[in-house]
Amino acid sequence: MTETTGSAEEHLLLSADTNGDGKPDVWMSDTTGDGKADLYQFDTTGDGAVDVTIIEDTSHDETERTVLEGDGGHPLPA
Repeated sequence: MTETTGSAEEHLLLSADTNGDGKPDVWMSDTTGDGKADLYQFDTTGDGAVDVTIIEDTSHDETERTVLEGDGGHPLPA
């Protein structure tokens, strides 16, 4: 499945409904075309909008994950 976002084409590898509401709330995409996920997006509130976006960079010896948007999946204090 291919999903187009803006002008960049992303290849959606997996989408999942983790809370059972019938709508996807987790997306894993391959933005580089190497067949491996490097963009992770999560709808943590169930409102249909992405709340957390994480990218993966494997250009170094170790994999680095960077939170681009959101709280990185950690709960915020009330």
